[in-house]
Amino acid sequence: MARSEPKGDSSRRIGRWLTGAPAAAALLGAFWVLAVTSTLRKCTTSDELVHLTGGYCYWIHNDYRINPENGNLPGRWAALPLLLGGYRFPRLDQPAWWNSDQWRIGCQFFYELGNDPDRMLLLGRAMIALLGAALGVVVWLWSRRLFGPVGGLISLALYAFSPTLLAHGRLITSDLASALFFALSLAALWKLLHTLTPWTLLASCLAMGGLFVAKMSAVLVVPMALMLMAVRLLSSRPLALGWGKRPPRRIQSRRWRAAAFAGIIPAHALVVGVVIWSFYGFRYSSFHAARPGGEQSLAGGGWSAVLADTGTIGGTVGFGRRHRLLPEAYLYGFAHAYKYSHFRRAFLNGRYSDRGWWYFFPYCFLVKTPLGIFVVLLLAAAAARRQWLLAGQGKAASPWAAFGQGLYRTAPLWILMAVYWAFSIRSHLNIGHRHILPTYAPMFVLAGAAAYWLQMRRRLASVLLALAGLSLVAESLLIWPHYLAYFNPLAGGPKNAYRHLVDSSLDWGQDLPGLKHWLDRRGLMGRDRTPLYLSYFGNGSPDYYGIQAERLPGFPDRERNSLLVPLRGGVYCISATMLQTLLVRPAGPWTREHERVYQSLLARYDQLIRRSESSPGWAGVPFEEDAEEGIQLLDALRFCRLCAWLRLREPADRVGYSILIYQLTDEDIRRALFGPPAELRADISSPP
Repeated sequence: MARSEPKGDSSRRIGRWLTGAPAAAALLGAFWVLAVTSTLRKCTTSDELVHLTGGYCYWIHNDYRINPENGNLPGRWAALPLLLGGYRFPRLDQPAWWNSDQWRIGCQFFYELGNDPDRMLLLGRAMIALLGAALGVVVWLWSRRLFGPVGGLISLALYAFSPTLLAHGRLITSDLASALFFALSLAALWKLLHTLTPWTLLASCLAMGGLFVAKMSAVLVVPMALMLMAVRLLSSRPLALGWGKRPPRRIQSRRWRAAAFAGIIPAHALVVGVVIWSFYGFRYSSFHAARPGGEQSLAGGGWSAVLADTGTIGGTVGFGRRHRLLPEAYLYGFAHAYKYSHFRRAFLNGRYSDRGWWYFFPYCFLVKTPLGIFVVLLLAAAAARRQWLLAGQGKAASPWAAFGQGLYRTAPLWILMAVYWAFSIRSHLNIGHRHILPTYAPMFVLAGAAAYWLQMRRRLASVLLALAGLSLVAESLLIWPHYLAYFNPLAGGPKNAYRHLVDSSLDWGQDLPGLKHWLDRRGLMGRDRTPLYLSYFGNGSPDYYGIQAERLPGFPDRERNSLLVPLRGGVYCISATMLQTLLVRPAGPWTREHERVYQSLLARYDQLIRRSESSPGWAGVPFEEDAEEGIQLLDALRFCRLCAWLRLREPADRVGYSILIYQLTDEDIRRALFGPPAELRADISSPP
């Protein structure tokens, strides 16, 4: 007869399962499944087009002209499964290739050569989701080390069900990869600064090398690393120096520790340089082969454009270029990213700016983070404070000493967040919440301190912690598959998201398949039935998805063929970014100057407009050559006036929360285009 297992042993074993590797594996599996399945009805977001095209190009052509402003590790990683699929790549004997027109090449690769873009996206996104799972492992292990098994599980649960991580932990961009390698670099360096061995040195160097080929913001790791070294030197804790099988030697002297730390700097620089060169095929030139009979150029205006007015940074890049210290594509990409990060049109709560706002990212964090996570963070802070106070009750300690010890143990996490937040607040690149993604992993690790309340069995705190976790899981499941559109109740939820933020914080062009499904369900098949209009922001292809609609101004408007299409009552499908006229020229709210120019152009082209009413746009309607610019401006202004009218009207429906649906009558159109302006602000923007 088999012996029964003691009750205590059984309980401990169940506890280990619930707080150990099996539970962590289940959470990571849930993260990967939620992330990947949520992409099945999403087309390419704007940047994925060039990330995946570039990654495939790096492998098959060893050419780096596509998407140089991002490190090429994420693209290479995402494109790995495509190498087994025999996908066609665009011809190399065409102007788009010679001129590095990466967007045109990307459109050809996705939509014009017979490739299956949906399968390509699924394979690439599944690979990025693996990187997301890897970052989850880092969060779990780090929190477990600091706060025990329960703390590790709390941190991982917050990570696995965070809409922000689920949104960007699946997209083929550099954002998730940079978050992963920032965390790995700081963790490996902190270990190295305590135990210096060949293996810890190699791990730290490789992690930092991965960071530098993940995203150009990798340079922020330099001040982070210097700050960590300073923290170690201020500490009296010795450095364990080991080599081979000999017992490690303990170095107590600050002078010798400083010398050891100084020695690891050139080692990191050397390995990072080798990693960068290896990812660019150990070749300086961006181009694998010269264009027959002519020159080739890089996107973004070339070297003269990206180095103009960039000060010391531009001079440093120019020095590296002259002496070929790093591959050309890497130097050019860094200069391009730096140059165009200083001036970018942005939208926030009805306001527009070319240089952004210091509070843009704090606001993004406030409205796009679930309230349950804030509750857990508050409980973690309260737990840390209580532990410091209790630790200071002894005769040989004080609350301040306990506070200092706690800060020391978590120093890499605080430094990562502090430096990255300081950089983000000063940044003028206010185009997406995703740019603070690297700050989420350390925040989730620190949230593991909330485990204290469970361990102490404090009922109220434990109940709050459980409710916060359940609310997070519920919100995450309810917003599936629209994670990019998540906004918490402070912002009115995802239905009101377009009033607060657009671009990659909400509308990145991902919902064309959803729009096609919405149209099919309602029997709206385009021109032969109810008039259908589309203003689309993104790099997907409405034509590929069979969306037969009159095209209004959009961005970048690759499939639009005619201007000033006749507007009548019908169904208007407008991307949230286009509704806010962020990327239309002239951009921004409707002003008196806009109205003056609009009325002037209406009078000037009145006869042509009347003649075009029976034609598909301006096709077949003659006009003077010098009138083209005026007609283009009138087309844009008419759209902006329509959007100004629509902004004051509630949408009839929403597709993925990123495409807004309006059902308008002929009278609605007349009021929007020819009635008193619905929105008229002071002339806060430059004249058209």
